Amino acid sequence: MRRSVFLRLWSATSLLYLASGIVFPSFSLYMAYKGLSDLEIGLVSSAATLSSLVSTAMLGLYSDTVANREMLQSSIGVIISLILIAYLSINSFIEFILLHPLYMSLLFPYTTLSGAIAMDYISSSKGTLFGRFRTSGAVGWIIGTVLGGYILESLGYSYLFIITSIFFCASALVYMYGGVKQIGIRKFRRDNIKIRFPTKVLANSKLYSLLLSVFIASIGNPAYYTFLPLFMAKELGASPFTSYLAFSITPIAEIPAMTYFGFLSDKIGRRKVILLCLAAYPTHLLLTGLSPTPFYTIIVQLLHGLTFGGLYVTSTAYITEIVEDEEKGFALSLYTIATNTGGFMGSYMLAYILTVTNFRTMYMIAALISSLSIPLFTFIERISSSK
Repeated sequence: MRRSVFLRLWSATSLLYLASGIVFPSFSLYMAYKGLSDLEIGLVSSAATLSSLVSTAMLGLYSDTVANREMLQSSIGVIISLILIAYLSINSFIEFILLHPLYMSLLFPYTTLSGAIAMDYISSSKGTLFGRFRTSGAVGWIIGTVLGGYILESLGYSYLFIITSIFFCASALVYMYGGVKQIGIRKFRRDNIKIRFPTKVLANSKLYSLLLSVFIASIGNPAYYTFLPLFMAKELGASPFTSYLAFSITPIAEIPAMTYFGFLSDKIGRRKVILLCLAAYPTHLLLTGLSPTPFYTIIVQLLHGLTFGGLYVTSTAYITEIVEDEEKGFALSLYTIATNTGGFMGSYMLAYILTVTNFRTMYMIAALISSLSIPLFTFIERISSSK
């Protein structure tokens, strides 16, 4: 990948995650501000998750049929920026349950296709180069979450959505610049690719070994994303600011993890690094559940660099090597779907466990469930390799 291309894609993806980081933590607060109940907020969030599963698969499949993936990406980014402006004029539950799933159904494909576009340009040392590229998301997210908190506290929701819209539009324009440059050139994409059923991807047993393992591991994700602030506040007596630090430290861990584990997978093989990252899931959950103090909990969250950053980079390189080039957009979308579906199921499962037990027991059970991903990946991958 040429340096100029790398910098352009890095900037576009950084802007993407910066914009997402500004607005993402505020959605539930905004819904409550507009008068939605906790139940209504939960229903809107669930509907958004379900809609994103379908759209990620469909747009991933469609992206494999177009000769210019970056123009498709830029179009999605522009639509997202317009949707964010629409949030300013909605007030009721019905309006939110129509608009928010639409936003999420485009956001997840937008982030997924950013990886597919980068892989269009990377032909060798995939783990190393993609790891370096993917640090853009962590950097953007760190800046976005800090900036979003400042904007919301100082300027309010109107400015929050308008500024987020501007950053999404800026990201789309950078992708559009790359797409325009490819018109008439198309160095790496075929013209007139016909839409066809992705038979080879769906029959790829090696891909299923990864997807099923990621799905099982992701069942424990809500223990981090949803329940960690509650655990720190109610069980450990942490302040809201301290709980925020547990989330702020994770992107910092992702940056070296993405770079190093991508490089390591080029040297020792994708499978070994994937197993290492999968092993970090139960370790992360177990140590969190055993945390005696808020400070200890914050340090443990550094393992998120493996469970998200390291695993995502290595898995992306692995997927693009085991599927055909014209099907990688759809294949990468399946990875996102596996992760989101696991988290969706885990939200309900862990919430029920928490209601009948306690936080520490919930973390122990989440660790046990996620540990099953390791023998599952090894078993299925070994069978598929022997065929």
